[in-house]
Amino acid sequence: MRYTDVPDPRRRTCPSCARSLVVNEENFHKDSLCADGHTRKCADCRNEAERIRYSLAAPERARRIRERRAERRAHFESTGRYKAA
Repeated sequence: MRYTDVPDPRRRTCPSCARSLVVNEENFHKDSLCADGHTRKCADCRNEAERIRYSLAAPERARRIRERRAERRAHFESTGRYKAA
């Protein structure tokens, strides 16, 4: 096998950070909806974006949990399966 027979690994530039990275599972998340099977943004940029989104949604998530807990408590109290202390 000659050196010229070995293809160079595919590279992609992340649109967020403008870094050129090898396209693999370490640098880009898998995504079956994309043509080549990997996301456009690199894993680091996607992880950071998800951390920000998760932290911004925390108050809304806490509100939904409180409402659901109150609904379940009311339901079980009405059926007699739950005795409040």
